[in-house]
Amino acid sequence: MSESEERMQAEIVSQRAEIAALKAQVAELLARLNRDSSNSSKPPSTDPPWHTKHKPPRPATGKKPGGQPGHKPHNRALLEPSPDEVYDCIGEQCPHCQAVLDESTIVAGKEALHQVVEVVSEPLVQNYFQKLHKCGKCGRKSRGRLPVEAPPTAAGPRLQAIITMLISQCHLSRADTKGAISQMFGVDLSVGAIHDITERAAIGVKPAVQDVAQALIAAATKHCDETGWRHCNKRAWLWVVSNPTIGAYFHIDDRRNREAFAQLLPELRGLIHTDRWGVYDIIAALLHQLCHAHLRRDMQALVDLKGSAGDLGTAFLAASDAMFKVWHRFKGGDIDRAAMLVEMLPVQADWRKLAERAKAHEHKKVRALGKDLLKQWDSLWPFLSHDGAEPTNNHAERVIRPSVLLRKTNGGTHSLIGSDFVSRLQSVIVTAKCQGLRLVDWLTGVFKALWAPVELPRLLPQSAAG
Repeated sequence: MSESEERMQAEIVSQRAEIAALKAQVAELLARLNRDSSNSSKPPSTDPPWHTKHKPPRPATGKKPGGQPGHKPHNRALLEPSPDEVYDCIGEQCPHCQAVLDESTIVAGKEALHQVVEVVSEPLVQNYFQKLHKCGKCGRKSRGRLPVEAPPTAAGPRLQAIITMLISQCHLSRADTKGAISQMFGVDLSVGAIHDITERAAIGVKPAVQDVAQALIAAATKHCDETGWRHCNKRAWLWVVSNPTIGAYFHIDDRRNREAFAQLLPELRGLIHTDRWGVYDIIAALLHQLCHAHLRRDMQALVDLKGSAGDLGTAFLAASDAMFKVWHRFKGGDIDRAAMLVEMLPVQADWRKLAERAKAHEHKKVRALGKDLLKQWDSLWPFLSHDGAEPTNNHAERVIRPSVLLRKTNGGTHSLIGSDFVSRLQSVIVTAKCQGLRLVDWLTGVFKALWAPVELPRLLPQSAAG
């Protein structure tokens, strides 16, 4: 081979290598461009409204919209207290034969009740005249003290509870809350006064929130998650640990590391559900349940790579579908736990084979998924043997979702007491719902306990709080 032919051959080899590198770069950039909530850790809120990728329309069932025959009815519950007003509706003429109707034609005990509930928004104004006294002995002047049940603030405990709910649960700004209470109740408070109420709320609920944190540490199963936050114009993280029968504990930290996780859960007891963030690797494998819903995103990302990687991703998703099918049969009561364990054996074998194939694949993303599955194999299956466990971390995702919406509307927090208000009130909101408590009544009791000699209302039953 001549020298010129050798140079040409070397140039061809170099160009082929460059083309291969450019193709790999283009594929990587396209994969980044096509990232969404179905194939990455991006939240669904980042998807555009018209996003339909990987969500084919469901085939028509032929059923009419609304409740189907035989479904459990959801009737409006009638209010039990004695009504304020009662009206007897007596017919005047029979709609069938036009005969005259009166009290003599009434069938006793067969009346139908139509209950109307109206809200009276007139404020209850309480004037406390603190009389000025002049001491007959020393001549000094003083005012009469307020009774212990009288609030030392302009807003009563229930109004303060409503304001706290509007901000923490309804995500209104303090200015919007000022306008809302003015429109609803005819009460004018300054934005500063409303801000003071939020500070008192953060202080008042602290003991109850600490009880929730301790109950969750001792819980047999729990779910953990974290999301970005903004605190004092700096990046921070909102952490949560939750249990469906207890409630949730939120904590804002400027770190997303093991020290921050230790602030959330000082003791790693019970089975802990998480995603695959590396911080959670300190949990013992057999007490660590990884989220299979997050795994499906990585599997879908392989499908989007096309080629042999896509084929492997499709096989992974099929194996995941098989796993969830068995799990849903168990949850639906079709099989018991022993039968589920037996039916899951071939499914686990398929997962193992696919993970081994992925580990030896030429594409780095496929290899990374295969190695990760094999490394954390024992953390994929604890839900099979633990009561109350789930194969996903969806509970924590649902619990933290309202806080994400709060961050988007209010832009985070700007002070330590503001972060305490958010984390503690979000803990209270979720826990009160889990415990079946009426939040406005519970918060009213909290505000009363701030100045009156009354006991702070319990957020958890005595047994759960320890």
